[in-house]
Amino acid sequence: MLGEVVVFHEPINPRAQNFQQCLNVAKQVGYDDVVEELQQMQDSHQYWVEYALNQLNTVQQVATRFDGLEVHSWPDDELVRLTSGQLRSKLKAMQQAVSPESFSTHDTDASPEQSELARDSESIEHLI
Repeated sequence: MLGEVVVFHEPINPRAQNFQQCLNVAKQVGYDDVVEELQQMQDSHQYWVEYALNQLNTVQQVATRFDGLEVHSWPDDELVRLTSGQLRSKLKAMQQAVSPESFSTHDTDASPEQSELARDSESIEHLI
């Protein structure tokens, strides 16, 4: 067990204020592969959408390996707008899910809204 009650998670967003700072630091320290990845996210909405969906799914899947670990993922509003159907509904449910901290007045059991989007990364490709 990691000791945390809840891990909050949000995929990086190229429109966020700290995105350019991350890009600049990666350039300064010579992390060329990170620079390339961040640049692709900034240049292509579709690339960022796929990245964000895969990251949300991966983090939720990994969390199931740790007994009692809760991950509260937050999909960006733009990500929700750029999706449709069942996927959009799932992302909206993630946004609206109540955080499960023990000091909350809500039940602290894992929220079904905070779960993987698909069982594997191939399944996500079909949802996009």
